[in-house]
Amino acid sequence: MGNIKNNYIEIDIRNIAPGERRGKIFERFLALGQGQELHVIADHDPVHLLGSMKSHKLPVDVAAYRTLTDKDGTFTGIFKKLEHENVNENFLATDIDQERNYLPDRFNPVTVYTGENYRVIITYIKAGQFIPVHSPSTDLIFSVFKGNGSMVAGDREINIHPGSIVIVHAGEKRGVFANTDMEAFHVVSPVPDEKDHLEVKEKLESKKYI
Repeated sequence: MGNIKNNYIEIDIRNIAPGERRGKIFERFLALGQGQELHVIADHDPVHLLGSMKSHKLPVDVAAYRTLTDKDGTFTGIFKKLEHENVNENFLATDIDQERNYLPDRFNPVTVYTGENYRVIITYIKAGQFIPVHSPSTDLIFSVFKGNGSMVAGDREINIHPGSIVIVHAGEKRGVFANTDMEAFHVVSPVPDEKDHLEVKEKLESKKYI
């Protein structure tokens, strides 16, 4: 089900039944040598698997996780096996400059960390790009570092700028339109699932904000 490369194993989960995916991924991950990588190809960011791996005590290097995105909307999540499996990760440190990665055709949510009950993201949005308005089953804390734009929060639309902090409850509408290049930090809880990403994916494909 996966293709063995020089220093990583690749698995495309798009044609695997949802109920079978995690087992197949864990099987491939456990087959890795220390320091090797598992490349998971999906139609959404598979970063939520980090939380499952940690809760099952798999030796995954959380800080090394990264996502590659193709122009066709395909995501490749890269999961690295710890080089020394007795390593105890007590903290993670990064910064907004280190993570910066703008995409030419749509916003880029860079996952910094995924815990069992939350996800930390830095989002980079070029002027004119947007996070489509959607209503996932997650609470959102959204804080703007750079840039100006507007945000749908529930039934309101508000202006946002550096220093803005917006909290939106689970099930309520949220979306962001960037008037200038924007960089924002946000936390979602609980960790979103595939259904939470579906509305965003469909609206991006049809280029719809609302």
